[in-house]
Amino acid sequence: MKNSFITVLLLATVILSSCFSEEKRINPSFNLTITTLKEILSDQDERIQERILENPERFLQLADVLLSKPEELFYLADKNHAVTKEQAPSEVVKPSDYGISVTRQEREISSLVIEPLQTMTAAAAEEDLDIVFASGYRPYEYQEMLYNRYVDQLGQEEADRVSARPGTSQHQLGTAIDFGSISDEYALTEEGKWLKEHAGEYGFSLSYPDGFEEITGYKWECWHYRYITIEGVEMQVDFFLDLQQYFIEFWDLHKDSLKEARRQ
Repeated sequence: MKNSFITVLLLATVILSSCFSEEKRINPSFNLTITTLKEILSDQDERIQERILENPERFLQLADVLLSKPEELFYLADKNHAVTKEQAPSEVVKPSDYGISVTRQEREISSLVIEPLQTMTAAAAEEDLDIVFASGYRPYEYQEMLYNRYVDQLGQEEADRVSARPGTSQHQLGTAIDFGSISDEYALTEEGKWLKEHAGEYGFSLSYPDGFEEITGYKWECWHYRYITIEGVEMQVDFFLDLQQYFIEFWDLHKDSLKEARRQ
C-alpha cells in the first residue's frame, strides 16, 4: 500500500511539473508560454512545430533579433501574395558604386543589402572568385515588361514557371539578387558552388531550390538569392526545413503576434 501511494504521488508530481513548465514563460523577452506558442504554431507543418517546440528558447531568441530588423527585409511576395504597384525599397543604391562586379552599371539594390553583399563578394574574391551582380531591384513596370516577354516567347504556362507576374516578384522588394549568368549552368561554376555553400553565412538565402517547385511556385533558380539576414537564414535552416518559402510565409502570418508578445 505504501509503495502504491508513493507511486501515485510521484506520478502526480510529474504531471504537475509538466503543467507548470508549459505555463512558464519561455524567454524573458516574450510573454509566451509553451501553451501560447503552440497556439501560434497550430497552422504550421507538424515537422516545423516539432522543431520549434524542441528548442523554443532558440526560436524566440532569433525572433527577438528579427523583430528589431527593418520589416521590408521580410515582406512576402509570391504567386499568392502581391505587393502594390508602388511598392519599392526605402532607398536603392548601385552596386557598381561599391566596387562590386556587375553586368550593367545602372543595376540597383536596396541599401539594406549593400553592406552584406560587399562582405560576401569580398570573401569570395579572397578565393579568386568573382561574384557578379546581374539583376536586383525591378520596379513593377519593368517586371510587367519582362513577364510579358516570357509569355510571348514561351507561352503562359511555361512563363509562370520561370517569371513572376508583376507585383509578385521578390525583385520588386529590392532585396533579391540574380548572380552570374542567370542560367542553370551557373550552378556548375566555381562561383555558383561557392554561393551554394557560403551565401547563408552572409544572410543570403536561395529562394527557389531544386525539387521544390510545388512549394515555391517556380522552377529551380541556382542564381536567385534573397537577403534575409544571418539570423533569418539560421531561422530558416533550424526551424523551417531550410526553405525560405516556409519561413517567410510564417513570418508574414505571425510577426504581429510575436511583436505583441514581445516585452518592450
